Amino acid sequence: MSQSQPVTVRIYNKTYHLVNSDDQDPEYVRLAAAYLDEKMQQTAATIKHRAEFDIAILAALNIAEEVLRARQHKDALLNRTDARLDSFNRLLSDAPSTTDSPPTDAKRF
Repeated sequence: MSQSQPVTVRIYNKTYHLVNSDDQDPEYVRLAAAYLDEKMQQTAATIKHRAEFDIAILAALNIAEEVLRARQHKDALLNRTDARLDSFNRLLSDAPSTTDSPPTDAKRF
């Protein structure tokens, strides 16, 4: 098994060397770290108390809220899709069968 190279990221003015699994894209790790850094910077700019731990917790709560909202939105989309598919299935099952052969005396054109 090949040895993974650490991914260096900067989050809230600190550098971290993260161990990256073989199947994970290093650029994706950098993107996630940049997103977290952005959220921590935004949080720090809006609160008076600037303890790093507090900023990290509040940023994590903001991210958790985003994730929960995205999940709710996804679930709503899936529910609407399921309802539409059910409606189409009902229409198809109620449609006359097209597998029957046409009568031999029927005109084709």
